[in-house]
Amino acid sequence: MAQLDQDLFRRMQEAAQRFRSGESDFEEIMTPNGPAHLVRDPTNALGFRIDFMPGASRHSVSLQEYPASPRRPHGYPAPLPFLAGYRATIDTLDQAVTWHGVGDHVSAVAEITRQCLEDEWVRTTQSADDDASVEPLGFEKDDVHRLLTVVLDDGPTRVTLRETRPRSGA
Repeated sequence: MAQLDQDLFRRMQEAAQRFRSGESDFEEIMTPNGPAHLVRDPTNALGFRIDFMPGASRHSVSLQEYPASPRRPHGYPAPLPFLAGYRATIDTLDQAVTWHGVGDHVSAVAEITRQCLEDEWVRTTQSADDDASVEPLGFEKDDVHRLLTVVLDDGPTRVTLRETRPRSGA
């Protein structure tokens, strides 16, 4: 599978949002491998299926799993930060990436923040103690918002970065 470029990833996220909001039953997205059709499918837990044309092979690709790796794996979406050594789940439906089993969440938050700032995201929130905080951090770029959160509970620590875009027609 070809690596998702930033524009293709954005278009997939926007299409998934239109499905989720009920605005659309069919979308066509041009990919490096040709057109992909997103079609409403109530029998699919995601609510739609993706048909890559030609050949009509069907794939549900809203969740993409990436094992822990020292380097950014092939296919990992270029616009999203990467954390070396942690398993990641990218959810194109919810427009989020979650890193699982994060041992040092302070260093992970610092690394994600560094990558966002290097990619020209502007930090929109400040915490009282950046070194130890688990308070959500916000970023903004081109009317898109990112919220970085840390979940410390009884299980392994999770760090999530979620994007939200302005609703069209609002």
